[in-house]
Amino acid sequence: MHKPLWPALASTVLLASTLAGCGSSASPSSNAHTISPVLNVGNFAAYLPHEILHQFENKYHVHINYSTYPSNAELLAKMQAGQQFDVAVASDYMVQTMIKLGLLDKLNFSDIPNFKNIAPPFRNLAFDPHSVYSVPYLWGTVPIAVNTHEVHVPVTGYRSLLNPAFKDNLVVVDSPRTLVGIALMINGHNLNDTNSAALNQAQQTLDQFRSQVKVFNSNDPHVQLLNGEATAGIVWSGEGALAYSQDPWIVPVFPKSGVNKWFDNFIIPTSCQHKYTAELFINFLLSPKISAELENAEEYSDPNTAADPYIQKSLLTNPWLNPPAWVVDKGEVMTAIPASANEQFNTIWDDFKQS
Repeated sequence: MHKPLWPALASTVLLASTLAGCGSSASPSSNAHTISPVLNVGNFAAYLPHEILHQFENKYHVHINYSTYPSNAELLAKMQAGQQFDVAVASDYMVQTMIKLGLLDKLNFSDIPNFKNIAPPFRNLAFDPHSVYSVPYLWGTVPIAVNTHEVHVPVTGYRSLLNPAFKDNLVVVDSPRTLVGIALMINGHNLNDTNSAALNQAQQTLDQFRSQVKVFNSNDPHVQLLNGEATAGIVWSGEGALAYSQDPWIVPVFPKSGVNKWFDNFIIPTSCQHKYTAELFINFLLSPKISAELENAEEYSDPNTAADPYIQKSLLTNPWLNPPAWVVDKGEVMTAIPASANEQFNTIWDDFKQS
């Protein structure tokens, strides 16, 4: 998640000269374990190196049609409009939403033996309790970022950011579910709480922070942290890791009041026509060296512990990518909420930004 909001425009990259496959009129192969000549893959923008895609193509002689989308909402809209993917990537709460809508196929884990590489804390999560429909791809958190070279006041939790030292000095992600969820956690609620009283309290809490925020940025908040425009903020762990790699004074703080732990996941839609090849693709990406190559490129946390020997040491020691054990165990994960509650989250967020 993570970048739950990716660049504003989706792009489509065709790695094959043909657009056959799930989006065509061709029927599925009669042999369930026949590798198809094409595979339609969907993912968030700038979230999978093309070199890895080419390695799969060359190994299995499969042409990949690679499409990107800017957000989970856009992925859902595309699927509901009839665009077909053999395999795609969706975030935690969206996986649960798609399960409820009957849009996802159960995975055949006999075709994904590398699932064994996924560490136990990253299986059977709240949005897919029995790991039936999804496989974790990358994960992360949304902690506080602090430039300890510039900040000379204690920062132990979100309320620390109300200190006058941070007036007009914070960069925060532009994400209603994330920030309203943090306001809920500050007040002792779960970040998925949809109770009206809890949400009203969250809105009042957010209002206290408005004068502190200088920049809303989901795409590259590391820029403001590095150029000095912001000395602290609330950002995706991958963005914090990128900032830390260039300036180790920029460190994460994981508030005891609660930390949002997010997961992006492989899914296979029910409309998929090349399921075996899709599962082969997932299994390929879960192989230790390929998974490490992915993390080395993307700089997010990898749930695949078998990849650790091949991951750059600088990433294995980066505090943004290796949070304390209690965060892994107790970090709160977004789940699906009713549409009416989602509208309330958005209203609170719009009022907050415009105030």
